[in-house]
Amino acid sequence: MHQAANVPDLEAIITKLGKLQAALAGGLSRERCLRRWSEFIRERDGHRCVDCHSRRRLSAHHICRKSFLTDAQFQTGNGITLCSACHREMHRGFNARPDLSLPVDAQGGEKLATMERLYSILTDDAVERGLMRDQFYFLSDELLATFKRMQGYNPATYFPGSCIEQAYLILAESEFGSRRAMAEDNGVPITDKPLLPGGLYLVLTGRDGQPTKSLIVQTYMPRSKPTTD
Repeated sequence: MHQAANVPDLEAIITKLGKLQAALAGGLSRERCLRRWSEFIRERDGHRCVDCHSRRRLSAHHICRKSFLTDAQFQTGNGITLCSACHREMHRGFNARPDLSLPVDAQGGEKLATMERLYSILTDDAVERGLMRDQFYFLSDELLATFKRMQGYNPATYFPGSCIEQAYLILAESEFGSRRAMAEDNGVPITDKPLLPGGLYLVLTGRDGQPTKSLIVQTYMPRSKPTTD
């Protein structure tokens, strides 16, 4: 019988992680590595759906589809345990191999708002269960840079928090190109800093009432922080 979800079995989680790492290091087949990845994700998440907490008919779901960004298919931060009903909802609509020559989510398969939500609830779950460790929720700098480029930001743009919280915050941003176009249409100077949840966008004006400078006032407090413990 599995331990209660609020009492993670660290020994079992670390063991499953070791098997995944060994499979990857040993050059095992993609199918076997995916099986080890799936076993780790379900163990880490306490063998229950992270969304609705059901314990029936569970699957390890790739938050960012492995057919879209193949380098993320074995990253531990790109997985979340879902029951069959929640998993089926994630794959509703377009679910074929994407045409990468088209704009991001042009075919409706990436579901960026859904990815944002899953990274958010996975962050909350990790914090609440005391499991926030980089090795348990790893996303590469390259993947986070890809998300930033998708949103129109420079890959060096800073976002706070752990890997998965950064992914949530990046995807929660308004696309920078759209922000810039709106600012230009209204004659407002633009800043390239991200507007995190709860932040304020202030426009300063000169004595003639014309906008002179834009400022971002951040109120967002990170829910997590990176740790290698």
